[in-house]
Amino acid sequence: MINIDQNLFLFINSFVGKSPFFDGFAKLMVNEFFIPTTLSLILFGIWFYWDNPKDKDLKQKYVVSGILAVILASTAVVSLINNIFQRLRPFEVLDVNLLFYTPTDPSFPSNATVVVFALATAIYLAEKRWGWIALFLAGFYGFLRIFVGIHFPLDIIVGAIIGIGSVLIVNLFDKILMQILLFLRKALASLKLEEFS
Repeated sequence: MINIDQNLFLFINSFVGKSPFFDGFAKLMVNEFFIPTTLSLILFGIWFYWDNPKDKDLKQKYVVSGILAVILASTAVVSLINNIFQRLRPFEVLDVNLLFYTPTDPSFPSNATVVVFALATAIYLAEKRWGWIALFLAGFYGFLRIFVGIHFPLDIIVGAIIGIGSVLIVNLFDKILMQILLFLRKALASLKLEEFS
């Protein structure tokens, strides 16, 4: 399994340098801000995008679940795995065409991928049309992190599973989510921000 993972990484990473345009595009898109911020803005927009009160409750609940899943998965779950298993980055063990800075945290799982797939899954549950776009962006983001030399494919796959699974698990606690949602609405109303609730 490890050999397959490394060989697939080397194959994908070997395309670095073949197209200066794509290399530049990859460096722009792979940072921790562009795609994660885009997905966050889509999720934030869903908070306001509803046609009736029933849709409002459901969509805002998914927004809350996405935020909670990101917090829980990217801190508790990833930290737990990192404490048990500290995998070196590709550039630390292989001859890599590196297009990115050298992160110092463990490679497995990809925390950035956990975040984008949690956001994309919440978006998909709330709004299918935007959800497909969000899932594509999350997958492309994961691919780019292999391409630029900072993650193995298995890091991305497991990160995606954790991100998706975290949202699905959080959504099992429907009553708690609704209580949090009502609390947020009351807090926004008390701050005279009713239009945001």
